[in-house]
Amino acid sequence: MTTENIGLIHLAVRQRLLERTRTVHAVLDEAVLRRPIGGSSVMVRQLFHLEALADRPNVVLQIAPFSLAEEQPLSHPVTLLTLPNRTMVAYSETLQRGYLEQDPETVAGWARKYDRLQVDALSRAESLAVIRKVREDLVRHER
Repeated sequence: MTTENIGLIHLAVRQRLLERTRTVHAVLDEAVLRRPIGGSSVMVRQLFHLEALADRPNVVLQIAPFSLAEEQPLSHPVTLLTLPNRTMVAYSETLQRGYLEQDPETVAGWARKYDRLQVDALSRAESLAVIRKVREDLVRHER
């Protein structure tokens, strides 16, 4: 099995999980929209995909704009998970390893920072407008 095939299998699994999940609320740093990974044609497809995700009723996408600068409350990616028993855990990564945080006080602190990020980020409609504008700019530059 090739690396590409394994990647496609992982993608399919993640897509099925997204469909089964009640709610996904993600705040994306504006840099992920503007850093052209894979070239503009790849980015255009990815941005179309984000637009489609944002239209789903169980998905909330917000953009943390560059204007937050050092006021952005989180400096690293964090995934907060609420388990069926209502316990919350957090997952983060560094270049060296992934890290599952289960300490309730630490997780609560990260959750408060994420709550602040949600408030400071662009609204759903503003975020979708930014995603579309970045995509349209890339399409214009491809021509």
